[in-house]
Amino acid sequence: MRAAHVRGLQRAFGEKALLRKLRVLLVENRGRWPLTDLYLTHPLLRSRGCTEEFRQVVLKFIEEKSGEDICRLVNSATSTLLTYILVGGEKDKKWVQDTMGWLKQQQLKDGGWHWKPKGELPLNARSEAWSTAMVFAALKTIDGANTGYMDAILEFLKRDWKERGWGGSPEVTMIYLSIGGINGNNRIMKEAIQPLRASQLPNGAWPGYSRKTCEGGIFKTCVILNALTAAGLGLNDESVLRGLKFVESKIDRILNARWGGVLIQGLCSLASALLRLGLID
Repeated sequence: MRAAHVRGLQRAFGEKALLRKLRVLLVENRGRWPLTDLYLTHPLLRSRGCTEEFRQVVLKFIEEKSGEDICRLVNSATSTLLTYILVGGEKDKKWVQDTMGWLKQQQLKDGGWHWKPKGELPLNARSEAWSTAMVFAALKTIDGANTGYMDAILEFLKRDWKERGWGGSPEVTMIYLSIGGINGNNRIMKEAIQPLRASQLPNGAWPGYSRKTCEGGIFKTCVILNALTAAGLGLNDESVLRGLKFVESKIDRILNARWGGVLIQGLCSLASALLRLGLID
């Protein structure tokens, strides 16, 4: 029964051409990409069908940006760095190393990072888990950083998990920790998975980020599927299968995503999850 279910999902998602839809939206709006949202390109860059033409579009877009543009926000810097390396950029470029140096300078007293630069925050500002995880991923991807430094960042994330549950929405933090090499075998990821399992609704969805979507948010369900698969859960996991069944029932709405809306982010997250699961390529 499970095998038939998986084949049905593969057929359903494969026929919908999600990556083609995402590519069209990105190409049509390539002059409007926010640096903070360059992760929208990641599923395409990781896909088997990614063209050299699209890679060059992304590379050119990044290389035309100034250091001031890139370092306007912590998440614009991390998103740009991660995308640049994914598209095949060189780690030893001067602007890459300069941006890495700038990121390290934005670390706050509690050991983490906020999405705003340090100079724009009060002295007692508290770091955010998802921003810290993005920096962790960038540091690990580009220079590996020294073990002690990376361990200290993980210690901050462990403390923040115990104190605040990563802001009550651990999914984005999980995605970036996985990019930094932290998978579902790690204790901190195992702990983060549990509340996501527990909060899944009977219909397979997760409550959305707003009251309007409390009975099942398409966007949040896609993001959580991205997080769970990034942590290593697969098609043998009941939560993943139920979540996929829900988004399959909403696939036409996802494919109606428009530039600037949350559903394009949902489309990106869903595509990332489906690529990991081998349901699209």
